Amino acid sequence: MMIDIASSVFGVIGIVVFSVWFLLTIAFQKNNLLSRLTKRFDRFTLIPKWSFFTPDPGASNYHFVYRSRDDETSVSPWLELDLSPRGILFPLWNPRKRYREGMIELFQLLALSSINSPAERLQFTAPYIILLDVARKRLGGSLSSQAFYQFALVETRGPSGASVPRVRFYSLTHPVS
Repeated sequence: MMIDIASSVFGVIGIVVFSVWFLLTIAFQKNNLLSRLTKRFDRFTLIPKWSFFTPDPGASNYHFVYRSRDDETSVSPWLELDLSPRGILFPLWNPRKRYREGMIELFQLLALSSINSPAERLQFTAPYIILLDVARKRLGGSLSSQAFYQFALVETRGPSGASVPRVRFYSLTHPVS
């Protein structure tokens, strides 16, 4: 009789502990008040944070920005290509996932290549040409035939907005025509 009570008490305690751990794990995946509080008290890192198959797991976010220039003085502000539009069905249906992964591969190839080569040489590589075309298409009909445009790759570390953006690569300025 005493063994049955002890096993049921330990069973309930086990279920409660693992349920709380599971719920904290889910909450910890996003940067919110609960995750910051949990991280502060989680000295032994018992609550996992998963970010599989990212360029720098759990650490880097890449941003593709582009702009145009009509003449020597008129430069548009940098515009960012949103690679991760979030919707309510995002966990179940994400048709842009492959596009985003391809863009991140191009960013990494270009960023790594830019370490040893100047932009003048990189402008003839496939990643550069593809990203340049993406920038031109995003600017679309807003460009005159005499306009110029360029793109840049920007990296942030940690959760969105948690670090100062670092420019990994600037393209040269290219004419539309």
